[in-house]
Amino acid sequence: MKINQNYIIGAAAVLGGGLYFAYKKGLFGSKKEVSPVAETKIESKATINDIKQEQKAVAKDNVKKAVVNAAVSAVTNITNANSYKGKVSTIQSNLGVAVDGIAGTQTNMAYNSKYGLDKGVISTSNIDFYLDKVKNNLTLAKQAILSKQTTGTAIVNALKNGGTIRFLNTINAQNFVLNKATNSYSPIGTRLLFNQGTILGSGWKAIDRGAGLVLIYKGTTLQQVPINAIAVI
Repeated sequence: MKINQNYIIGAAAVLGGGLYFAYKKGLFGSKKEVSPVAETKIESKATINDIKQEQKAVAKDNVKKAVVNAAVSAVTNITNANSYKGKVSTIQSNLGVAVDGIAGTQTNMAYNSKYGLDKGVISTSNIDFYLDKVKNNLTLAKQAILSKQTTGTAIVNALKNGGTIRFLNTINAQNFVLNKATNSYSPIGTRLLFNQGTILGSGWKAIDRGAGLVLIYKGTTLQQVPINAIAVI
């Protein structure tokens, strides 16, 4: 059986037209194309975000480093009077030795000769104590004079009038309480340690016991201390 060629061509034309119509109407669905410009924008935004995150991390790290450096500088800078090295430098200037902020053998020997190393060699734990002795010019000679000049009455009056006293020696003082039955002071078997250089002032009082002793107190318990261990300042 022979098929008329005209029929085939016509059917093809109809089918093709239908398919075209369906395509135009979106019946086959459509794939949205992303333009090169849009893709570039997306990539650029991602890159910018990465850069910003990296910059934040770098800035944060720089802040940490700056804080650490500032802390180190505060401790090691001899031009900072409040730093350890600055305090050592002040002491060295007073002693007339090389000023480098390092408390070496020369500095310690010179200090011991002039003021006395009551708390061992100069270190971060005692620098303020030693600097205070320099500021008050509490030389060994002055300490000796003060210990001789101090009397029980002077200690009593100093504390009574708002003054201060300083311990020239470390004293492990015996504790006393008032025995009301006998109106006298009795030891209670305990002690209170006063380190050399300890300063007492506001709130403290004293009683002259005679025989080179005083009772100092701040409360109901009193401490017995030899007069020559104290200087009025």
